[in-house]
Amino acid sequence: MALLLRGESYWMDVQINGKRLRESLKTGDKKLAQQLHDMRKAELWREGVLKEKPKKTFKEACARWLVERAHKRSIADDQLKINLLLPKIGTVLLSELGRDKIESVLPKEVSGATRNRYRALIRAMLRAAEREWDWLDRAPILRTEAEPKRRVAYLTRDQAEVLIATLPEKYRMPVRFALLTGLRRSNVFGLTWEAVDLANGMVHVAEEDAKAGQRILVPLNKSAKALLESFPEPRIGRVWGDMDRIWANTWTGACKRAGVPGFRFHDLRHTWASWHAMAGTPLSVLQELGGWHSHEMVQRYAHLSPEHLANAAERVNF
Repeated sequence: MALLLRGESYWMDVQINGKRLRESLKTGDKKLAQQLHDMRKAELWREGVLKEKPKKTFKEACARWLVERAHKRSIADDQLKINLLLPKIGTVLLSELGRDKIESVLPKEVSGATRNRYRALIRAMLRAAEREWDWLDRAPILRTEAEPKRRVAYLTRDQAEVLIATLPEKYRMPVRFALLTGLRRSNVFGLTWEAVDLANGMVHVAEEDAKAGQRILVPLNKSAKALLESFPEPRIGRVWGDMDRIWANTWTGACKRAGVPGFRFHDLRHTWASWHAMAGTPLSVLQELGGWHSHEMVQRYAHLSPEHLANAAERVNF
């Protein structure tokens, strides 16, 4: 079996019982390609020479998933879910893994929405086993639980000031910056001076750091720009320095002291968007400012801006 690089992906080229087979390994990483090469070689030999369907376990499906989907942004979350599932069903053959068995091993102490995320991962892996890897005749159908409508949690300006005041000083500026720009936590804490363009009043979010996978240009308002300009020279490395690992406890305690228990850092982004909507920023502009991929993502803020409906209604009079 040959391992060949064509374009950005490695391919394998093999002959089994006189039949030539060429397949893309769907990765440009040579180490990952070699792992897939070895697994596929064994499969083809069993299928072509022994004429048998591969009998694969859930553990083997997980291993292949983690190799082939290593590029996913959420692969670390996949790994955490897999770590919980493997002790329960790792040795179960895929052909024997039915819906009842899957449902029995889902965590009970979490919300229905979280269980749905487990179902989505298992469903994706089993579909890959059926449609891509030819390990399974038919993947079971998994039903999802009903989820409550997503809430739009936001702070008033007074609440925001109280929350910032309860935080240790090192966290106050990045939290204020999040409220001024709407950037996600990873983009705030990971912000480097190389991504800051003070001359033009912009922050650049690279496509690999953006949730939608597209480069975002974030304009800085006067307050956000002044905040960054307050830093002395030289401005190199991470803007806020290294955030320590006790952040979760720090944030939770500050929210409780500020009277907003359960408030999440991501809700700062909702707060920023809500303030914009209530100030009359058009939803199309808000979508561009926040780097949302679809219009539906900003529709949740439409009810906070009744002026745009009132203005539209006034256009037809007689």
